[in-house]
Amino acid sequence: MIETHLSDEYPRTAIIDLPSHAPRDILLLVCLADTPIPQVVASFGTYHDIFASLFRRGVRISAQEKGELAELTGRGSGRKLTIESYDVVNDRLPSEERVKEADGLLITGSAASAGDDEPWILSLLSFVQRLPSLNPALKTIGVCFGHQIISRAYGAKVERSEHGWEIGTRQIRLTERGREIFEGREHISVHQMHRDHVPELPDGFELLGSTNVCHNHGMVKFVKPNEPFSPENIAIWTTQGHPEFNSMIVNEVITMRESKGVISHEVAEHSREKAGEHDDGDWIGHILLRMFDI
Repeated sequence: MIETHLSDEYPRTAIIDLPSHAPRDILLLVCLADTPIPQVVASFGTYHDIFASLFRRGVRISAQEKGELAELTGRGSGRKLTIESYDVVNDRLPSEERVKEADGLLITGSAASAGDDEPWILSLLSFVQRLPSLNPALKTIGVCFGHQIISRAYGAKVERSEHGWEIGTRQIRLTERGREIFEGREHISVHQMHRDHVPELPDGFELLGSTNVCHNHGMVKFVKPNEPFSPENIAIWTTQGHPEFNSMIVNEVITMRESKGVISHEVAEHSREKAGEHDDGDWIGHILLRMFDI
């Protein structure tokens, strides 16, 4: 089950039951870098709700793989995944004490550009740069804007792509490292909603996959780079795409951006076609949880 505590105060909290193979309780801090458009909030809630739902579905996939789904739909193992979300646009960052207690931290997508120098973006960059010294064991996840913020914090440039928008489900060609993380698959399909990109990887990171439009569709940094691969050895994992999105969310954003002239009618129509294709978002949520041995 999932318990959500909502109010106008932060952090917002969701608590998800974990299956019996989970080794411990998990605390995941989420940096909310935007609020969805009203049409999306009405159907799916804020990004706090959307990511909590993604990880709830990921937990169910993990439980099903281990034959623990029946147990999970009952009382669970007693262990919990706690998701705490913070409004970083208004400088409500997690405290240093909470970072030290956490197992992971996720930075969401945003309509803002990660290459801008708005005060809250600079504050978030500084925060990301301090994370390794605050909690060396912390696992950091970046989604779209979050992927770009992490890249910039580690020295890479965020730029407007000469290829324009990439919207809707796109098939990502995985590198050898990407195939290792995604259990031997050659491709994964992920919803996209971006025009900015990170053309070059920061030092110490490995590429996970590419499309013809965007070379860097995700990257990974390991705690101990020279050790044999294991999900628990991942320190930082990012994706340019949105595993938390579904076709309804993407289509609402397409309609809004077309109505405001942000994207052309031609781009909108092509993107709607792509948004209806299959995506692997829930399964990717399950793969992410492997970093926490779930």
